[in-house]
Amino acid sequence: MGYDYNYLKAENWSGDYGIGYWGGSMSTGSHNPSTPNRLPNNSGFIWGGEDSTVAATIALNTALQLSGIQVEGFRYQWRVKNYNTTATYMQSQVDPFKITVDVKKADGSLFASYNYEYGRTGWGTFTGSESFGVSHLPVSFFGDIVISAQAQDIENFAGHYGPEFNVSASSFKMIYSVDPCQTNPLHSATCPGYATAFYNQQCTANPLYDSGCTGYAAAYLTQQCNSNPLYSTSCSGYTTAYYNQQCALDPLYDKGCTGYDQAYFDKQCLADGTSDPSCPDYFIAMCKADPLYNMACTGYATAYFDQQCGLDPQYDQACAGYVDLSGNDGDFVVLDPVINDAIKIEPPVVVIETPVVVEETVVEETPVEKVIEEVVVVEAVTVDPVKAKTKKIKQIRQEITQSLADKMSTAASFEVQQQIQTQLISMIGYVPDYAKYNKAKLYGGELQEEVNLKGGRIVDNAFARWFVNDPNYERLEALQYNLKGN
Repeated sequence: MGYDYNYLKAENWSGDYGIGYWGGSMSTGSHNPSTPNRLPNNSGFIWGGEDSTVAATIALNTALQLSGIQVEGFRYQWRVKNYNTTATYMQSQVDPFKITVDVKKADGSLFASYNYEYGRTGWGTFTGSESFGVSHLPVSFFGDIVISAQAQDIENFAGHYGPEFNVSASSFKMIYSVDPCQTNPLHSATCPGYATAFYNQQCTANPLYDSGCTGYAAAYLTQQCNSNPLYSTSCSGYTTAYYNQQCALDPLYDKGCTGYDQAYFDKQCLADGTSDPSCPDYFIAMCKADPLYNMACTGYATAYFDQQCGLDPQYDQACAGYVDLSGNDGDFVVLDPVINDAIKIEPPVVVIETPVVVEETVVEETPVEKVIEEVVVVEAVTVDPVKAKTKKIKQIRQEITQSLADKMSTAASFEVQQQIQTQLISMIGYVPDYAKYNKAKLYGGELQEEVNLKGGRIVDNAFARWFVNDPNYERLEALQYNLKGN
């Protein structure tokens, strides 16, 4: 693009010049052949013997009333004539002729200066262009552009025979284009306002770009709330998140919490295992509260024995308060009160009669000289009440175990069978008076690899430990109930 300001018309030029080829000085109105004259019809200037300058000033920031453009340079066209050469007019010197373009900034300082020399040319038209070499220079960057022409008739001939400058045939145009920086400062990092525009762009795209962005506080709150609604009570989902958090920490926080019913059930079962038959430890808790709850309860046999004794001390001779009703005066004890009532043992009396000897002459009756009362001595059996009780409890447990085994074989479902099996295992694993083993303190000394004994030695043999798999091991284990070792 270009713009012709038309300031190259002769009447718009300033300087000390006359009018016409032979006119006087413009300022005095008198003829002065030394100063340049303005040519007729204002077409240009011709110089005399004086070295002088004429100039035109263009106020660029005023003349170029266009927004959003950048000034890149200028184009020029000069129409000049300089015939006064030594070859033609027998001059000893060449007439000097120079056109200068000074580009100034808005503050009046010089931005750039361009010089064009035209000596020994004759008539000629010279064109060209200049680039400022700097992009994004708005019109406001510039101040005035001064175009000046300086010449002289070096030989100072009478009249005006010096160089001529045809202004009408010359032109000066600015080169400009739409400045993308004006419409978009982000076009280039070199655009004025780029940093500010880039900052605003980033803030618009994401207010979290910088804490100075408009809307940063609200955007930061939204970000934190999206990440964790518990960040602030002002978060839109805070109430729900807080409720869920409390429910996760403790399902008993509210009846609406997921898992509340199960947690409440577990709590009740933990506080009281007998509170609900569905409690995991309901059976154990019930057995603990009352060993007579179920035959499979640990301690059932003992509790049952004690209960029977409490109801009737005559239930078993091991019962406290048992009374011997056998009538044997305590010489022996019968283990079963029913037998004790049915059997009455009295010592038999054995009478040995001495035969009577009769002689022919005297009949003499000999009275019983001696009655020998032989008492069949029944060995008194001393019964240990503790052992008798243990035997009775074992008998009760055996009966319970057999009953559970029968029930398991006829169970209607696997679950019922599994429950009975658990009770059966509990019964089988019960060992009377096992607590006594926990109190026993035995000093075992140090385990030696080989022990020498009189008549032999004991060697620690790993294979000997396999005896637990021997069928006779069960017999050995059963001896703890067989107190007589039979």
